[in-house]
Amino acid sequence: MFANPNARAALLALFASAVLSFIDNFVFSVSKEAGIWQFQVVRSLLAIPLLLVIGMMASHSLRVVNWGKLALRSLTVSTGLLIYFAALGVLPVAQAAAGLFSAPIWVLLFSALLFSARITRFQLIVILAGFAGVLMLLQPDLQALSKLSLLPLAAGVFYGLGMLLTPHTCAKESPITLTIGIFLTIGLISLVLLIYFTVFPPENQIFLTRGWVAPTGRFLWLTLFQAVGAVIAVSCISQAYRIGTPSYIAVIEYSFLIFASLWAYLLWGTSTNTLSVVGIALILISGAALSRRQ
Repeated sequence: MFANPNARAALLALFASAVLSFIDNFVFSVSKEAGIWQFQVVRSLLAIPLLLVIGMMASHSLRVVNWGKLALRSLTVSTGLLIYFAALGVLPVAQAAAGLFSAPIWVLLFSALLFSARITRFQLIVILAGFAGVLMLLQPDLQALSKLSLLPLAAGVFYGLGMLLTPHTCAKESPITLTIGIFLTIGLISLVLLIYFTVFPPENQIFLTRGWVAPTGRFLWLTLFQAVGAVIAVSCISQAYRIGTPSYIAVIEYSFLIFASLWAYLLWGTSTNTLSVVGIALILISGAALSRRQ
């Protein structure tokens, strides 16, 4: 079973989703200490040295095969993730997350448009079923939808395109190199925004618009915790997309929401309702169906 690249990629994606959904439960604690851009800059400064050490200890090549393609992939994925964070500043979490997890649909569309891949009716039905499960799990307020709702959808477009570019343009890059590319790009973009909000602070500063503040010990420990978890998870998901089929791994990433619900219950006692359970079942069925067919 594990000789199959998609099986190994699925395990990596599941593990990455479990780790990321766990550490994301503590972002709210970080927001009490500093702004998002300071958090991203400091996290990148902590994560990149960790990645370099891991790469050298594991004898992974840190040589970049193609700088242009790596930069394109890093910018695309980083843009999607940062748009998602920006959407959290103006939209409910449910709407923002629902848009981001539209990525599998964009993966299929871009596969057909850019790489002449054939989309079967079965693939389309399974992807749409998985996305329907996401909406059931997140339960966005349809009456509150507005033009701003396009913002998280844009995050899904960029994230999906970045994940699709991974096997097609960066297949020869090591997972460590791919991960460093994302952290470096996010760190540089966040540094620019951090400088802007520090020089031109708004009257009402929130997590999204806060400039530099003196870091507390709690902030540093929380950010280090986030950096270590993100390094492990992003390295795994980069390797998963590198060796697996993008449309398959994209569906497996829906497990992030399942793990998020589980961690929320275990950590904070937050339970899910019947509609959420049905959504989780749809997500699992769609992922299993696509796995069996492939």
